[in-house]
Amino acid sequence: MKKILFSLLGSTIILGGTVSYVFAQSNDEGNDNFNFGQKKPYIQEMHPELSAQEQKDMFDSCHGEDGAMENYNEDMMNSF
Repeated sequence: MKKILFSLLGSTIILGGTVSYVFAQSNDEGNDNFNFGQKKPYIQEMHPELSAQEQKDMFDSCHGEDGAMENYNEDMMNSF
């Protein structure tokens, strides 16, 4: 009986660790850096009233050096 319980506990721990690792890796897919050129079509779609320079300034203020979202590399809606 002890062998069965020990085997089940060990299997559960190994399976839980594996699932946690896979989940963490799948959430890390969006961490490639991106630049203004890659996001420009999306920005133009969302903010057509802004000039190209205003769109660039907005991108830089969010994702540039010391920007509010400097290390945030995913689409905002996909993070939930």
